[in-house]
Amino acid sequence: MRTKDILFAGVMVCMGMSFFISCQEEGLVVNGNDVSYINFNKDITKDTTRICFEFYPMEEGMDVKIAEVPIEVAISGKVQDKDLEFTIGIDESLSTYPASQCILPEKCIFKNGQLLDTIYVKLKNSDDLKTVTKYVALKINAGGEVSEGLATYSRAIIAVTDRLVKPEWWDYKDLYGEYSSVDWYYLGDYSDTKYRLFLKVLQENDDVLFDGKDKVKLRKYSLQLKYMVEEINAGRDPDDPLRDETGAIIEIPVVG
Repeated sequence: MRTKDILFAGVMVCMGMSFFISCQEEGLVVNGNDVSYINFNKDITKDTTRICFEFYPMEEGMDVKIAEVPIEVAISGKVQDKDLEFTIGIDESLSTYPASQCILPEKCIFKNGQLLDTIYVKLKNSDDLKTVTKYVALKINAGGEVSEGLATYSRAIIAVTDRLVKPEWWDYKDLYGEYSSVDWYYLGDYSDTKYRLFLKVLQENDDVLFDGKDKVKLRKYSLQLKYMVEEINAGRDPDDPLRDETGAIIEIPVVG
């Protein structure tokens, strides 16, 4: 699929989310105590969980890679005095990722006394994800003591691919609305080679789904990458430092 086709698919998903939210906002009540309202803990209009299968191992006995994705959920409304069971489903109107490639839990448990909890879904890889990014939209199934909460938190969007894509947080223009602090202060210019090394750092820290928002973590991981590159270069000829796929020397500007 061409780049413009991929972008078009993403735009259509975003338009669908906007239309969905506008429809759901009418008459939504979340302050009653008759039911418990369960939300996902990310804003559907701002936060997308991104999965790249390139960095998931092929488990023994499996013929396809499977990514287990943690999804945080929040609860409000009726105060429960016991563990609360609920189920999740796929909103196919907002999804381009096939439901057949999703493995959802038969039931989820929101532990008694907690305001936040984590559920897990599994996603299967496929050959077409080498060239495209697809989206899956998870929803809370209303019923019994459980209802959906705020519309903007009623879906969890996961972008799934099997190719390297520059993460949005790396390109976020937070300096004068024109420059990225990730480029200037932390990791430097993006390259696939550098990102692969950075993802190794994330794997070592068990933080593959890092979203770039925590600047303390970003600095920590950037320093670890800097030390990794320095260690690699220490074993190379001084005139032949580590380079990326374009031939540029890999440099990490973070100070420390």
